[in-house]
Amino acid sequence: MGRQYQKTTAVTLLALAAVAQYRFIAHDATGYATNAGGAKDSIGVSESAAGVGDAFSAVTGFSYLVESSGVLAEHAFVRPAADGSGRAEAGTATEHCGRVMPGSSASAAGQLVEVRILPHRHT
Repeated sequence: MGRQYQKTTAVTLLALAAVAQYRFIAHDATGYATNAGGAKDSIGVSESAAGVGDAFSAVTGFSYLVESSGVLAEHAFVRPAADGSGRAEAGTATEHCGRVMPGSSASAAGQLVEVRILPHRHT
């Protein structure tokens, strides 16, 4: 894969449900993690897939690759897809957890985009 990313920090989490690689991740008060989406805030992006109860790393600082749920333009605000998959979908200036980095975009679902990880914002 030719894409670059600039990981600066990561955390280790335990999977509450199966977690796919390159997905926005949320965690609950017990410290267990699931794919982010819907009302769940993203804290980072999974570096690898994990089964229930497995430990995995989530990138929390600067940028990482995220799987798209559809078309994403360069510089677009992104948020976890509403379907709970943890994929990136188009967000807004008032509801997002990242932004597509310059030189990166997705023309269809399933493509990887480099996302600048930002604090999750809800309207």
